[in-house]
Amino acid sequence: MADRRRTAGETNVTPDKDGIQRSKIDLAIEVSWLLALALVPFAFKGPDVVVLFLQPKDFVLHLFALLILSLWAVEWALGGYRPQVDLSSFTAIRIWLGKNPRNWALVGAIGFGTAVAISTVVSPLPAVSLWGRDFVHLGYELYSVLSLLVIFFAISLRTGSADQVRRILWVVAGAGAVTGLYGISQRFGWDPIGDGENESRVLSSFGNPIFFGSYLVMSTVITLGLALDEARKNDRWWLPVIALLVGIQLTAMWFTGSRGPWVGLVSGFIAFGALGALSLDRTQLVKAGSVLVSGLLLAAVLVNVAGDSDDGTGRGLGSIVSGVSPAAGGLGARADIWEGSFRLLDSWETQQSESAFQSSLRPLFGLGPEMFFYSYPLVANPQSGVIVPSHAHSLPLQLIYSYGFVGLATFVVLTVSTLIVGISVIRQRRAGLTGGGDWLAIVMLAVMASLIGRSVEQAVGVARVGDLVPFWALLGVALAVYGMSRDTNTAVRPLRSGALHFFPVAGVSILAIVALGVFFVRDIQPLRAGLKSADAFEAAAAGNSSEAQRLMQRASELAPDVEQYRVWTGELLVEEAGLQVQSTAALQSLGEAYEAFIAYEERDPYSFATQLRINLAETEFVNRGNNFFSEDLIERAVRISNSLPSYPTIQAVAAERVLIAGQIELGRSLAERAIAMESAARPQPFAWFMRGNALAELGDLDGALESFTTALEREPEGQLAPGIHSNVALVYESIGNTTLAEEHRALAAEIEAALIAESGN
Repeated sequence: MADRRRTAGETNVTPDKDGIQRSKIDLAIEVSWLLALALVPFAFKGPDVVVLFLQPKDFVLHLFALLILSLWAVEWALGGYRPQVDLSSFTAIRIWLGKNPRNWALVGAIGFGTAVAISTVVSPLPAVSLWGRDFVHLGYELYSVLSLLVIFFAISLRTGSADQVRRILWVVAGAGAVTGLYGISQRFGWDPIGDGENESRVLSSFGNPIFFGSYLVMSTVITLGLALDEARKNDRWWLPVIALLVGIQLTAMWFTGSRGPWVGLVSGFIAFGALGALSLDRTQLVKAGSVLVSGLLLAAVLVNVAGDSDDGTGRGLGSIVSGVSPAAGGLGARADIWEGSFRLLDSWETQQSESAFQSSLRPLFGLGPEMFFYSYPLVANPQSGVIVPSHAHSLPLQLIYSYGFVGLATFVVLTVSTLIVGISVIRQRRAGLTGGGDWLAIVMLAVMASLIGRSVEQAVGVARVGDLVPFWALLGVALAVYGMSRDTNTAVRPLRSGALHFFPVAGVSILAIVALGVFFVRDIQPLRAGLKSADAFEAAAAGNSSEAQRLMQRASELAPDVEQYRVWTGELLVEEAGLQVQSTAALQSLGEAYEAFIAYEERDPYSFATQLRINLAETEFVNRGNNFFSEDLIERAVRISNSLPSYPTIQAVAAERVLIAGQIELGRSLAERAIAMESAARPQPFAWFMRGNALAELGDLDGALESFTTALEREPEGQLAPGIHSNVALVYESIGNTTLAEEHRALAAEIEAALIAESGN
């Protein structure tokens, strides 16, 4: 392979194992992407460190993406990297694109980033779309997407040797094996650094078994590809070691109990075999097959040692298969989300009213990053709980709703072009034309198989930062290998000696300052806030309420745009108000809680969690005789109910709150809205209870008794039962039937005593 990075007079360079001269900045950039790939899987919330599980992963991604961007800019300013193509005119661009799938993939990635940026600008909440809604569901907001693209472009444009490729694959495979081993230890009841030992489905360092499984889909196939590394073909211990690593990851995958990742992994293995049949010789096929079989046998042994079965303690094969029925979880739950989601393709509803122009942009650029969470409840089927999905549980749908059909189209250009790149290299190998030897073809085989498996899994899956980083990195590897195989890779030159120029240096300095500022405000400060919040929970557990409030308030000040810290601050104060004996002190704590909640409203006026808690604080004020908040309470309760029209529990809660404010007819209407969504799978005892209270206030005692009776049929001995019996007693007492009134008071006392005894146990 020709050396495309060596020029006369170049200094400050270091040769790598392939003999290619590389600058120190070039080496630093490679170290940065390797550290990102290595550390993102392992970064997670440890005990008493930070509260938000995935926050450290976002921190690592943004850190190394900004570092790569800054180093690249410095290199450019010092006269280093320059694209060796002419893009000065439309004709030149057309010639550059031509029939080169690698270049089309790069254009697709640029187009995708542009689509995400535009969708952020036209989002109903641009700040939320830019930085993210919380630290639980990140990966699709503009900040993270641009960070992922930086890593993608760095790898695809700067990888120029087989050793660089080998290092990337080893980091992915190694992280899969180590996190897999950690997951296995959780299944055996040992988790020294986290709290996953009691989970029936292991989550390793990913916070969720599905996210963990998504990572293993890629890492396991990559590990299998490493078995064919030509540099190790004479090492007799090589294949047993790889088989061990494959077996560890297969065992961990089984313990995740995740259907989608399993289907994706099997698809990846099938793709590996099919593509291998086209490009590998018989010896290589036998090696790969023996490693896979050995890994499966090891996994079978470990699974049986752990006693994994269908007895309810684990996620055996029967449990995995049974979950695909429409009535079950898994695909059943996803089908419900998809059914509601498809209505968005017609309505593109948002929580706020929009102009005709804004509405016309929705199909093109979507609802905006993070905005599916707010629009889905407007079109969803009636829901049994109060959980609102933040993801469409299908990557194509998620791309459409977040970035519109433009975002989907550009992503398709990127991925299809990458697939063509992979097929092209594999066909070259079959024809004996591959530049760089067999290793590049083997790399492409493994990368394509892993990406195919990943694509199948993501058809019904949910991606997060932990598995998005290797996905984008492997896309970049595929493009780099294509360039290397054709000896056309636009690789990086070392730094040239020469004078510095003011404008490039000034531009880079400004960029570095901006990057540092962004990272400090959006990553360092929230991480410091996470540390404070962990200390706050520790203080609360120790009974030190005032210290817990102080620490959580400090967390809110450090990261004012992170909703969780505001919510937790307010909840601690509401709890404090409930413990106050003096009404003045209680009202003061409530006021502080109200201010903590309301402080977040300016950033995100549609946040369900914050709005519900503001409304709760208003309700507590009115309950304590402060009617100043009555109008706000009513208006907010109605707005919340309209924001979540498919959630009967929310309608019943809104009914309770407006009843407290004295709006009896409105309360009855909201309760009946919830009752209209009732089914056998979604009983609504609280809504019937609120309807009974409203009818009693309106003087319809027969209707009230009927509603209370229905509520008791739905929940005869639950938390609501004592209150329902007490209100039935009041109705009977008002009509002079003291015997039945006493009977219901006795039932209320009996059930309440049983509940207290049960909670004590």
